[in-house]
Amino acid sequence: NVGADDDNQSDAPPPLDSEDIALLKSYGLGPYSVPIKDIEEEIKKHQQTVKDLIGIKESDTGLSQPSQWDLVGDKQMMQEEAPLQVARCTKIIAGEEGGENGGGGDGGGGGGGGIKLCIPDR
Repeated sequence: NVGADDDNQSDAPPPLDSEDIALLKSYGLGPYSVPIKDIEEEIKKHQQTVKDLIGIKESDTGLSQPSQWDLVGDKQMMQEEAPLQVARCTKIIAGEEGGENGGGGDGGGGGGGGIKLCIPDR
């Protein structure tokens, strides 16, 4: 049994040194992989610097950057164009009168029944 252990130890590969580890890490990489990775990291740093300097905050609202807004032109366009009529109120349905708090169906005093509905004309 002692001889079998010696055979297993002699068949074990030698431990890897730093050169072998570097060779394994570079296996399968192209000649420009390392410089490309370095440049990509540099680009990310520059993008973050630019975002910090101009104060862009990412949002899901779909609005363009404030530097691209045309507030004066938009205000002028809104003044020149006629407002669009989306609906016309033909009937107002008042809520229940005389709720728990003694009425006041106009919604001013709080309590139930202060709702008025407007039904659009189709």
